[in-house]
Amino acid sequence: MSEFSPVTFFLRRNTQAISSLLTFILILFVVPSVSFAYGFHDALNYGNSINVISIRSAALVGIRVFGSEGASAVFLNPASLAGVNSFNMTASTSSIAWSEEVVDSTNVTHRSGSGIGSLSGAVAYRAGTDLVIGAGIAKVSDHQYDGTHYLPDDPAHPGIDIVEMLKAEGGLWEALGGVSWSFTDNFSAGVSAGLRFGGVSYDYVYDEKYTLEVDSTSSWSWDTSEACYHAGILLADEELSAGMCFTSGSSDHYYSRISIAGRARAEHIGNSTMGFEGEIVDPFENNFFNGKLSIETPIRGNMNMLAGVGFNEGENMNRVGLAFSVGGNYRTGRVQVDCALAHSGRSRKSTSFPDEYSDYVDDSSTHFCIGLQYML
Repeated sequence: MSEFSPVTFFLRRNTQAISSLLTFILILFVVPSVSFAYGFHDALNYGNSINVISIRSAALVGIRVFGSEGASAVFLNPASLAGVNSFNMTASTSSIAWSEEVVDSTNVTHRSGSGIGSLSGAVAYRAGTDLVIGAGIAKVSDHQYDGTHYLPDDPAHPGIDIVEMLKAEGGLWEALGGVSWSFTDNFSAGVSAGLRFGGVSYDYVYDEKYTLEVDSTSSWSWDTSEACYHAGILLADEELSAGMCFTSGSSDHYYSRISIAGRARAEHIGNSTMGFEGEIVDPFENNFFNGKLSIETPIRGNMNMLAGVGFNEGENMNRVGLAFSVGGNYRTGRVQVDCALAHSGRSRKSTSFPDEYSDYVDDSSTHFCIGLQYML
C-alpha cells in the first residue's frame, strides 16, 4: 500500500474517528433486532420499497439519479460515486410511523404503528484519477406486517362475525460492489452489482365469532437469492446536470425501475439547486410513474437545507398518491451529519385481507432518518 494511499492516511491519522463511526454502525445493526416491526398490505405482494436508503435521497423525496454524493450511490446511481474525493464511509437508519384507514359506506377503521424503517452502510474510495470503487449493504424492501381485522359477515349488517389476523416477517437486502469512471470532467458512468437476498414468513388465522375454536390457520414462506445490478450515467457541470439510472428487478418480489432527472443551479436565489425526476416502476409491464421535484439551498458554507414534493402511482390505486420531504446536512471537519423527514401517502381500492369490505383504503408512512458520513 503506497504512502499516499487514502486508506493508509485514514487509518493512521483518524483512529478515534473511525472507532466512533464503527460504533455507530454497530448500533444501527443491533437496535433493529429488538424493535417491533411495521407493515402495510404490500406484505402480501411486492413489499414496501425502501426509498430512504440514502438520507440525501430521503430529504429530496426519494430521488435516485442525484440521490447520493457518497458511498451510498452504489444502491441508487453508481455514476455518482465519481463525487467521492478520496474516501467516504456512510451509515444510516430510519424509524417509521405508519397509518392505515379502511373506509366503507358505514364505518372508518383506523390502524397505526411504528418501528424501524431503513438500514444501510457503505464505503467508497478513489482508486485512481478517474476511478472510484465502493461497496455496501442495505435493506431495500420490507414485507413486515402485524394486523388484526374485525370483519362483518355481511357488509349491510356491520356486526363483527369474523376475525382475521396476519403476521409477516422479513424483507429483501442488497450486498453490492460498484465502480464509477469519469470519462471527462463532465461525464461519468457507473455500475454496481451483487446479490439481492432475503425471505418472508407468514402466519394467518381465520376465526368465526360463533365457533368455539379457531377455524383455520395457515403458515407459508418464501426466500430468494438472486443477482442484481444498478447502472447509471451523469452529465454535470457547475450550472446544469442531467442523468439516468436503472435498477434491475427480480421475479415476483422486486420491481425494476428507470429514473431520468435534471437539475439546475439558480444563482439569483441563493445558489439554490432545483431538480426534477421521472421514474418508471416495472417498465414495459405495469409502467407505474412517479414524479419528483426537489430543491437544495445552502444556508452556510457547511450547512444545506433540502426539500421535495412528488406523486406516485401503484397497483389498484384509488387516486394518485402524494409525497413530501424535508431535511438537511451539517458538516464539521471530516464528519457530516444528515437528517430527513420523508412522508408518503396513497389511496387504493383493495385491502390486505380478501374478506374485508371497503370502498377504499388510505395508507401513509413517515420516515424519520439520520445518517453519518466520514469523508476525506
